[in-house]
Amino acid sequence: MATSTPNLAVSRYSDFRDEPVSRLLAPVSGYQDKPLVSLEESIEPVAHLFEEIASNIWVSKVNCQNPANGLTQDEAASIHLYTMQFSTDPSLYHVLNEKLRSENRNSLKPWFSYLKLFLTALHKLPSHAQTVWRGIRNVDLSSKYPTGSKFAWWSVSSCTISMEVLEAEHFLGNTGLRTLFSIECQNGKYIVPYSYFKDQEKEVVLMPGSYFEVIGQLHPAKDLHIIHVKEIPSPFPLVKPPFKKEASSSEPIKNNNDNSPTNFNQTPVKVAMPSPAPPPPVVKKVTQPPAPKTVASASPISKKVDVLKQFLIK
Repeated sequence: MATSTPNLAVSRYSDFRDEPVSRLLAPVSGYQDKPLVSLEESIEPVAHLFEEIASNIWVSKVNCQNPANGLTQDEAASIHLYTMQFSTDPSLYHVLNEKLRSENRNSLKPWFSYLKLFLTALHKLPSHAQTVWRGIRNVDLSSKYPTGSKFAWWSVSSCTISMEVLEAEHFLGNTGLRTLFSIECQNGKYIVPYSYFKDQEKEVVLMPGSYFEVIGQLHPAKDLHIIHVKEIPSPFPLVKPPFKKEASSSEPIKNNNDNSPTNFNQTPVKVAMPSPAPPPPVVKKVTQPPAPKTVASASPISKKVDVLKQFLIK
């Protein structure tokens, strides 16, 4: 049954209650061997699952003309289509994430052509290291994520860089039972320029198969549970990349301002420079500075307490 757009859109951010975090599933592989095709062709094998899919594809392509970051129109439109909330259930993101979380990897095969296009688009975007947020209402997930545990999120994880977005009543709000994740991501993809909800959500997505460690938990109020996780490398790729990339392109861009979205729009530019002749060696006598004093740093979670007070029950 259809409801207002904000209430429907939020489910993309809270669509992780059923993530199988207690054990690892088999890695996702095989889609990367598919050829890149148009968005229309990539959706063909699963088009029967959705009503009015053709019109939603058309809207996506019209809204994604002349995309940046070297994306083709079809690649950019694949991101746009993923973020759309269809007027009739289910939406594309819901079914795709359900299949990514399924232990039956064969059920994902009809999605391989779309995955190839969609993940190619995401891999072309710069990776960013930043704190992002996602939350879910009416459930306490702290027992599923004990401190020190490691887990994978198999679905595409929608997060936001804006605390104001989370505080909105149709997202996490500031009353009732809630679980909030503070995520130190290394490969966040800032998709706002390609999202259907451009100015509303400040969305960052984490790649499917992202691997994490639980750093700690905080329970500042009876009904508010905060889980601090950090993205870490997995020994093997859980979802193989859609193409081979240069080593430098996968390096995350550090962002020291957790609340600024502007750094997400920076695209690294490589400039070839001639190698100058090496200067003659100069020997300088350097006085060794005194060793810096060691200062115990505060817990990463405790630093966020003041920021998170706005979520406490008022």
